[in-house]
Amino acid sequence: MPPEKERENARSLIGRFSLALALLAAPAAADTISLAFPVDCTLGQDCFLQQFPDRDPGPGARDYACGPQSYDGHTGTDIRLADFEAMAQGYAVIAAAPGTVFATRDGLADGGLATATQDQGCGNAVILDHAGGWRTAYCHLAQGSVTVRVGDIVETGTPLGLIGYSGLTEFPHVDFQVLRDGALVDPFNPT
Repeated sequence: MPPEKERENARSLIGRFSLALALLAAPAAADTISLAFPVDCTLGQDCFLQQFPDRDPGPGARDYACGPQSYDGHTGTDIRLADFEAMAQGYAVIAAAPGTVFATRDGLADGGLATATQDQGCGNAVILDHAGGWRTAYCHLAQGSVTVRVGDIVETGTPLGLIGYSGLTEFPHVDFQVLRDGALVDPFNPT
């Protein structure tokens, strides 16, 4: 793909992500949550939106725009780095909203599919509990990078760990999930 077309696609995705976050943002309403971008990177330059939650309830897959940028049963938004060299530079995964650390896992190897077992799908991870039944999950963090503990209070932008390659994955990224009362919410199409 020509570089100008890649930049145009990146700008379009950035706009859609910003719009999607704005749709979830309505201050002080218990049924909404205001989210910031969950990685300290420049979208379209340092990091990229790779895959989106699967919106097809059946055996097929479709993303929020009825496109193919998902796979059957995928539950999160994958924010990826270009390669392992970029991962080694250390890109911080940050809290998308204020909350309390509900759960963490650290210590799993950064080996992707080659080292993970089925029960380690999310890899190293942090789950935050927010008001009104909202939770956010941050999966596939780098081994040894989780910086928070269960019960910690975090603000928007608090570093949680680094993008990694742990769990059932094929590339370095964070799988960002939004949940409301235990049900998955697609930040690109929250309705």
